[in-house]
Amino acid sequence: MSAADQVGASGPQTRPRRAHALELILDADDEAALRRRWAHLDEAGVASAARHTGATHRPHVTVASGPRPPASTLETAARLLGALLPVDLPMAGLALLGSPPRYTLAELVVPAADLQAAREELAVLWPGADPRPWLVHLTLAQRLAPSTVGLALTALGSERREPVLSRRAVGLRWWDPDMGTVVHLAGGGTDQHEG
Repeated sequence: MSAADQVGASGPQTRPRRAHALELILDADDEAALRRRWAHLDEAGVASAARHTGATHRPHVTVASGPRPPASTLETAARLLGALLPVDLPMAGLALLGSPPRYTLAELVVPAADLQAAREELAVLWPGADPRPWLVHLTLAQRLAPSTVGLALTALGSERREPVLSRRAVGLRWWDPDMGTVVHLAGGGTDQHEG
């Protein structure tokens, strides 16, 4: 398609802006466990989150997302969520999110009432935040075709491990897609790529 074909009545088409996100990050043991699951899926031929090689990419729970948050929202997030860290995230098992032709395979989390309440307060204070209900999860693989779902579940079913009852979140960060950076806001779990 030529540049001229991309120009409509409202002018040139632009790519949608990626959402900013507030993310809970895991302790070292749980982060390593998630990365092992990613690798296990990848070895089985499933396009897992292991194939995302960005320097700031790591296992996380997205708390809220939307356009660039005001400084006051970030301060409130640090205060509200920072007061709860570290926090255990009870696991509810695997979940298949989305609809054909692309699914997301994830570990589903059941957030405690105080974490849910803090997130709801924060979402109200963030202008333009995603209004959908919070579906708390840790992503294992995205954009799975229906034909790949069975392969993914078989691969995870072949793992030799104890059942996971909870994951532990230790830090809060802000993903800024405009700058391609993360900024640590509260708790632990920082790395060399975080401000």
